[in-house]
Amino acid sequence: MGNSPITMEDQQTYLGVTFDKRLTWKQHIMSAEAIARRKLNITRKLAGTNWGANEKVLKSVYEGNVRPHLEYGSSAWFTAAKSHHQALDKVQNQALRIITGAMKSTPIARMEEITNIPPLSKRRECKAMIQATKYKCLPDHPMKERLKQLSSGRLKRSSFTLETRALQRKHQEHLPKQVYIEYPNGEKQSMAIPTGLHCSNYKAEEEALLHAANYIINNAEAHENIQVVFLTDALSVLQALTNNKLPQLERTIYSIKSLKTVVQWIPSHCGIIGNEKADKLAKEGATQDQEENAVSFTEMKTIIKSIHNTPQQQDSYHQLSRPEQTIIFRLRTGHNRLNQHLYRVTKVIPSTMCPCAEAEQNTEHFLQTCKLHLAQRQKIWDQPTPIKEKLFGCLEDLQKTARFVIETGTQV
Repeated sequence: MGNSPITMEDQQTYLGVTFDKRLTWKQHIMSAEAIARRKLNITRKLAGTNWGANEKVLKSVYEGNVRPHLEYGSSAWFTAAKSHHQALDKVQNQALRIITGAMKSTPIARMEEITNIPPLSKRRECKAMIQATKYKCLPDHPMKERLKQLSSGRLKRSSFTLETRALQRKHQEHLPKQVYIEYPNGEKQSMAIPTGLHCSNYKAEEEALLHAANYIINNAEAHENIQVVFLTDALSVLQALTNNKLPQLERTIYSIKSLKTVVQWIPSHCGIIGNEKADKLAKEGATQDQEENAVSFTEMKTIIKSIHNTPQQQDSYHQLSRPEQTIIFRLRTGHNRLNQHLYRVTKVIPSTMCPCAEAEQNTEHFLQTCKLHLAQRQKIWDQPTPIKEKLFGCLEDLQKTARFVIETGTQV
């Protein structure tokens, strides 16, 4: 240009994503891996095996400071080679070991389960599905037509279109709305009605309230002289109704001409008869034919995220201190420094036998029967306690187990 020659570049960075001439994404992923590993060193400084921050703090640091580098622009490089994805997955696996204090041989699935951190592959799928849905919702986006066209199938590597189509075929939701009505005279009315092929829990609960309100308006005789109470376990719907975000539902409820109309929240799955019947009706509605209903991008995004979300695990383990968490997790998985595991994995000791010479030294023998630690065992547990209670019980049970390990001086 002018007197200056234009140089040919094999790669170019645009909005933080590095494009190479063959779109292998190798350079971008290598750069993201290097940055993430440097950031991961911060997490190492926060905790060791027996000291430092607990799992909650370490998890927050990883999710806020490291994982964003592993995922940035993933909908663009989603079709990169599996080996490139694995390079990023290894960084998360290393982070999981730091967060849990686990040994290197510990199965990754066990660490993901206890920390409630899903695999990066699962999150990449979620982001790709959301991006494809966004393309379909934009009227003038060029990718909208590409997603509708058939692929020639001549490319050796997969494409964004093929991958997202496969994911959308894999995940289908059938969430119905459920209504259970009981009148003051004892008469009962129940309905199980499908809400369509694509429907979130939030939308289903909203539709249930709307349908119940319309049914009362259209079918209840002399409802001016009765009190109408809507009971629902959908707290998010009630909050949206309070904040005037559901105008259609609000207008319908106000249209009920009764002595008093109340919308009240109730807890779910705690034995309330009407609510349990409504849940049963929901399962009946799920078996009915679902129509292909139109949904907004925001709602579809919520549905996609709910498909990929990992259920939160309720476990007293999360309330323990760092040393206690490391001890309990290693004893649970069996990947620890007891002789059975050390011999089978590393062969650094002559045999799997316990120093008491009565059995292999594993978690069960160490906690339950080893005669070398009988005094400490009787001191902490005044009566026989099953191993399940020691490893998966309440907070007090787990703390007793950790104290037992510490007092015996055994390295796990």
